[in-house]
Amino acid sequence: MFAWFLRLFGFIDTPTSTAMTFDARTESNINTLLPAAQAKAREFMEACLAAGIPLKIICGTRTYEEQDDLYAHGRTKPGPIVTRARGGYSWHNFGIAWDVGIFDGIRYIGESPLYAKAGEIGKSLGLEWGGDWPGIEDQPHFQLKLGLTLANCRERVAKGEAIA
Repeated sequence: MFAWFLRLFGFIDTPTSTAMTFDARTESNINTLLPAAQAKAREFMEACLAAGIPLKIICGTRTYEEQDDLYAHGRTKPGPIVTRARGGYSWHNFGIAWDVGIFDGIRYIGESPLYAKAGEIGKSLGLEWGGDWPGIEDQPHFQLKLGLTLANCRERVAKGEAIA
């Protein structure tokens, strides 16, 4: 809390990077995102943690194959349906989306009013929040707003063009 004071008077070293680091799982998932999404994910995490929301990024970029595997759950694989999107039809496939989880220590909390609080923070930072989607509310989901459609993203990937 008083680190700035201690740095100012030379009691501790000034860090060479101002980027905050997070738990290993969050860092690993942030590193899967495109650079613009990484920066926003870090800004989002810092704001949420400062607001007392104990969250982690539990998923970042997925390959089309990973997406197809998730899509199979509850359909051709046992378990509940966890996504409505096949490979190429999820924002996660393009490095601009991430999912969060609220945690109490190491216990994952699937439903909590803190997801809505995180959603408000994300929106205040210019992110799109899955909790606002009609018909397929996805409160743990956040992504960059790029003004692109999924079809645009698939086309850009096919042409080797940048998405963000």
